Amino acid sequence: MSERVATDPRISRRRRGIEKARRRRALGWFGACTGAAALAYGAFFSPLLDVRGIDVVGAKHVSATEVEAAARVEGDNLLLLSTGAVAERVENLPWVASAKVDRRLPGTVRIKIEERSAAVALDGTGGRWTVDATGYVLQKGADQRLPVVAGVDVSSLAAGEKVSSSAALAALEVWRSLRGLRADVQAIFAPTTERISLSLTGGTTVRYGSAETLRAKRAVLRVLLARLRAEGKVAAYVDIRVPANPAVGPPVAAPAQGAASGAPAPQPTSTPVAGD
Repeated sequence: MSERVATDPRISRRRRGIEKARRRRALGWFGACTGAAALAYGAFFSPLLDVRGIDVVGAKHVSATEVEAAARVEGDNLLLLSTGAVAERVENLPWVASAKVDRRLPGTVRIKIEERSAAVALDGTGGRWTVDATGYVLQKGADQRLPVVAGVDVSSLAAGEKVSSSAALAALEVWRSLRGLRADVQAIFAPTTERISLSLTGGTTVRYGSAETLRAKRAVLRVLLARLRAEGKVAAYVDIRVPANPAVGPPVAAPAQGAASGAPAPQPTSTPVAGD
């Protein structure tokens, strides 16, 4: 029969102390995990963090109601909300170029909108449409102050879509190139991609041709119009289809400003676009 070995009391006390420390650590970890679980439940499942409002910033042509309907966040948990998905849904609205979505505790979503800019009114089947400079259709109907793109074969348009007509896209490419001259343009005619022409406010028709060598054409047109203004004249047409060999004709006197008789001054006759 084996003999029982006596244990030093100091060793026993040390063992008991280690066991108590282990129990305290276990209880501490259990408490921490319980607290973390409670916080997680409060953060992700508490109704206190449900989305209760949307703050829309920067919207002019699109209404806050339309943005809210597109965002579809009412009642979602603010912390679980995918801001990227919300921004993508809002960017599907025709006028919205980009959307930035932020969270505002305890229950507000802030959506900052950057809108597209209206460039021209495109004549299409069933009326006119507002289009941006890249051909993105913004809405049915257009402000009368916008220049008109006409003569194009556009069978159908819808807000939120891109214009598919090659002639219309070529006309918009010409429009984008006319920096510093756009205020003079009343209309752009584009029956084909090779027969683009402009109608200016003074009654002049600009035979532009295709959407090629646009920088050279713009420079020549700027010089010719400046020279005509300096001479107090306008022209029935300016032909810059070959920018190295432009033509102007026939120049006539510019309309008198504030004539005493009150009768309108005679205007030069534009060359018919169809015959260009």
